[in-house]
Amino acid sequence: MSLQQDDPPPVPAVDPDESDLLSRARQVLRGTTPGSGLDAILELDSDSAQRERARRLLVGGVEELTGLRLGELQALTAVAEGADHHRTVARLTGQADAASAATVAGLVRRGLLSRHHHPSEPNAAAAPTLVHLTPKGEAVLVQSEAIRIRLLDTVAQTLGDPELEQMRIAADALNLGAFRALPRQIGGTPAAS
Repeated sequence: MSLQQDDPPPVPAVDPDESDLLSRARQVLRGTTPGSGLDAILELDSDSAQRERARRLLVGGVEELTGLRLGELQALTAVAEGADHHRTVARLTGQADAASAATVAGLVRRGLLSRHHHPSEPNAAAAPTLVHLTPKGEAVLVQSEAIRIRLLDTVAQTLGDPELEQMRIAADALNLGAFRALPRQIGGTPAAS
């Protein structure tokens, strides 16, 4: 049996509960009219897209010029501010533990972080689990912050006040000093205060 060109495609089967939900949603949409604030909603949508473009411009510029992804820069910053285990880095950067472990391992391979033992580790032959910044890692952080500021300055010179506010929001995504309040930690859990 062949379908003729004018025949519509077969309709996929829909769960009765889902069909009822879709029917009610259509009914609500048909019964409403756009409110008087539609222009404000469209402006919010436009602003959101502009902020995302600004964020991508800044993040992309820093990533391109440093050769590091944003997550790697955030991990370096977390370690610089006191995180010394990949799980702590994960909590501070919003990464999953496995992703953070891979990010930290990559930064160790690149010489930006180095591993060391916990001070109370009795087995010197055990694999070190804690990390700290190397001088090369510190230099990369200073460089990335300088690049971020230079990019912001360059972009800010071409923008008006509304666009500058959007850039401020985008710059927050790259605020590499966001972990300043982090207490010094040893291991994966916060040290007793």
